[in-house]
Amino acid sequence: MNKAFSLMEVIIAIVMLSVVMIALLKIKSENIFLVSKSNENTKANEYILLAVDFNDEISNKNEDVFLNKRYTYSNDDVRRELKDIKISIKDDKVESKSIQSDLNNINTTIFSRTYSLENSNIKKKIYSFKIEL
Repeated sequence: MNKAFSLMEVIIAIVMLSVVMIALLKIKSENIFLVSKSNENTKANEYILLAVDFNDEISNKNEDVFLNKRYTYSNDDVRRELKDIKISIKDDKVESKSIQSDLNNINTTIFSRTYSLENSNIKKKIYSFKIEL
């Protein structure tokens, strides 16, 4: 009696290996896509954080900021990367309330500043509160 695999067993084994290899290649390509998308989102968040100025008072600002004009770098690669990055800044008055009592009159105002990167759906909002007695 010969102890060998039949042709049918070899073909079934090759088909099974092919299916597993195709599934692994598909998983790898999806993971590469997700990692690249995550890197793009991280970079966009970092660009927006470069535009945030915590010393600037939230008022009624509605402007576009180019990062290469806000910061000056001696590294040419960084300057080239920041050259076309445009951040839109928009201020809004969210809510204003007044609380009156016999002793005091308290006015509270909530402002928001929205930072958004051009050609991206990533936005950051920063809220500030103003309390007047």
